[in-house]
Amino acid sequence: MKTELAKAFPKKTFFIQMFTKDISLEDSILDLIDNSIDGLIRTEHLSLSDISKGIFRRSGLSHQAIMRLPAIAVDYSSEEVIIKDNCGGIDFRYALREAFNFGHSANYAPGYLGVYGIGLKRALFKIGNRFHITSRTTSTGFTCDLDVKDWLSKDDSLDDWQIPLSSTKSAESRAHAGTTIRITDLHDEVKLRMKDPTFENDLRSSIEKTYSFFLNEHVRVAVNRTPVKPYDIPVGRPKGGQASFEHYEKDGVVVRIFATVARPDKDGHFRQDLAGWYVVCNGRIVLPADKSTTSGWNVAPMPQFQPKFRSFLGFVLFESKDPLRLPWTTTKRDINGESAIYLYTKGRMATAARPVISFCNRKYGQGRDEQPIEREISKGVLSAGLGDLTSKKTTVFNAPAQKEQKVRTTTRVQYDADNSDLEKIRKHLRKPRMGASTIGQYTFQDFLKREGLK
Repeated sequence: MKTELAKAFPKKTFFIQMFTKDISLEDSILDLIDNSIDGLIRTEHLSLSDISKGIFRRSGLSHQAIMRLPAIAVDYSSEEVIIKDNCGGIDFRYALREAFNFGHSANYAPGYLGVYGIGLKRALFKIGNRFHITSRTTSTGFTCDLDVKDWLSKDDSLDDWQIPLSSTKSAESRAHAGTTIRITDLHDEVKLRMKDPTFENDLRSSIEKTYSFFLNEHVRVAVNRTPVKPYDIPVGRPKGGQASFEHYEKDGVVVRIFATVARPDKDGHFRQDLAGWYVVCNGRIVLPADKSTTSGWNVAPMPQFQPKFRSFLGFVLFESKDPLRLPWTTTKRDINGESAIYLYTKGRMATAARPVISFCNRKYGQGRDEQPIEREISKGVLSAGLGDLTSKKTTVFNAPAQKEQKVRTTTRVQYDADNSDLEKIRKHLRKPRMGASTIGQYTFQDFLKREGLK
């Protein structure tokens, strides 16, 4: 019997369609920003501890220091999308052997945000039919110009999957080392999304939340030439008390868990949209202000999120030199609920949160008015950074009871009276030096007695 080999090659059109189907335009642009930040990490040899400084720093960098940071510019129109950075660039040899693979090689040393080796390619194919890349490091440089439709039409062997690159001169200096990606012939659905008046705000909001711990600490980002500011997460701690904190390492992943009360706004209120759990992987916020079952709400022993918990703030920080060990999905905007490290940590999150939940339950007793209670809680909260909540040992949230203020039983009464009438009273009482306030008290008490009210 003769054995023959059937073709089992991946087909480009099918692969690209399935590859880009379930990712949004915003997430595609975030993948391109990830690519820039990983370039910075490779070039500057940043460690996880370097990234953590942006998370735990209390005061932040000065304006002058921020303006000296590497920059990523995202510019788009109905004709093109351009991502330009000076984050160090992509080495030509790395680009030939690794950057354009669909997935990483077995011996690949990963960055901290580039997990699966698909983000750059998926974003390019998602957005348009043609792209041009120029990247320069201080030692090498290359360009890539690809017509996607033409590339897709040639699909007879695995050799047809290769992407042509041309070497070019290196950057003149470190400040000029970086990557520019220009995507044109945009897909119709991309053009429609960009015409949506909400798109730019949605994109800016996604960047603010996702890179809150990178922005203005390690890198600057602008969208259509307008800087993106980091998301203001209102971290607080109880006055005279402490937050819940736990730190451990498991299966090559370092985990830090915080549970505390939020910093109130200037009016003494807590913003419900900012409350919940923040899940962070290697400095990238995967879940911001989550109030769903993903982070344990409405799963015993945690209650369903309610407005009375709007002062709750929780953080779980996962860090690993091998990003494949982290519990994020391929879009890096959600959690893999079946991840072993996340399932283990989820129970610990509930343990850390319970004392804060109990605190809120005690404060908001049945039938009590919410507004005065909210202001009462806010008076017992100090502004803090995550560094202020970190401890060398495990701590449990506690907030000492605030001293009850005595209820005032008096009210100051003031009114105007003619001077001639005051003088008449002084003469009648034969007290020429009697002051106006004393006269007021006398007449007030006299009225109570005459009317039988005292």
